Amino acid sequence: MIGLVFIAPVFSAESMPYRLRMGIAFLLSAVLYPVSVNFLPTLPTHPLLYAVEVMAQTLLGLMIGFLIQMIFAAFQMAGELFSIQAGVSFAEVLDPSSQTTMPIIGTLKSVLGLLLFLVLSFPIDGINAPAYLHMIRALAYSIQMVPTLALDTQTLGGILNTIDMTMGVLFLTALKIGIPAAGILFITTLALGLVGRAAPQLNLMNMGVHINIMVGLLLLLTLSPIIIGIMGESFHRIYDIMGQMMRAWPVARS
Repeated sequence: MIGLVFIAPVFSAESMPYRLRMGIAFLLSAVLYPVSVNFLPTLPTHPLLYAVEVMAQTLLGLMIGFLIQMIFAAFQMAGELFSIQAGVSFAEVLDPSSQTTMPIIGTLKSVLGLLLFLVLSFPIDGINAPAYLHMIRALAYSIQMVPTLALDTQTLGGILNTIDMTMGVLFLTALKIGIPAAGILFITTLALGLVGRAAPQLNLMNMGVHINIMVGLLLLLTLSPIIIGIMGESFHRIYDIMGQMMRAWPVARS
C-alpha cells in the first residue's frame, strides 16, 4: 500500500504531506484486508526473509503506480510536442503534480488527464468505476494473483515485458494526441512560408508566431473531445496490461 501511495498519481503529489499518505495507506489496508486475508502469504520468521518479503510487497505497489504514471508521462510528452509546434514552448508554469516547470500546454494536458483519472468511469470486468478506483481494484487483484514476488528469471522477464508494452502504449498515446495538431500546425507554418516568399512585403515572419498561437488554440478547442477519448482509452489499456502482467506470473503464487 505504501509503495502505491508514494508513486501513484494524486497520492504522490508534492503538496500531500507524508503523514496523510501514510494515513491513506493504512486506510486502504484496512478496507482491503477482509477481501484479501485469505490470499496473503505466510510471513517468514527469519528477519532477513521478512525484509525480503517487505521489499517484494513494496515493489508490487510501486509497479502498479509506476505503470499509471507512464500514461501521464505520455500526456506531458504530447503537450510538449504541441507547445513546440504552436510556438508557446517558452511559456512554462509549475506542474502541481510533479512540482517542476513544464510548457503550459503540457501542464494543461497533465491536469486534464488528472481530472479524467478522478472522474472518468469505464467498465472493467463488468464493474463501471472511475480510473482511480480501478487502481485500488488492481491492487486488491494483485494480492490475489501475486501474493508475493518470486525473484527469478521468469518474474524479471514478466516485468520487462510489461514495461515494454507500457512504453508502447506511452508513445502510441502521445502520438495519437500530438501528431494531428502538430501536422496541422506544420502545414500552417509551411503555408506562411510560401506566402511570405510570394509576397515579402507582408512581413509574415513577425505575424507567423501569432498566427500559429491562434491556430493552436483553435485546434486545442476543436480536438478536446478526441483527446479526452484517447486519454480514457489509454487508462483502459494500461489496466489491461496490468491484468496480463499479474496473470502471467504463476510462479509468484508460491
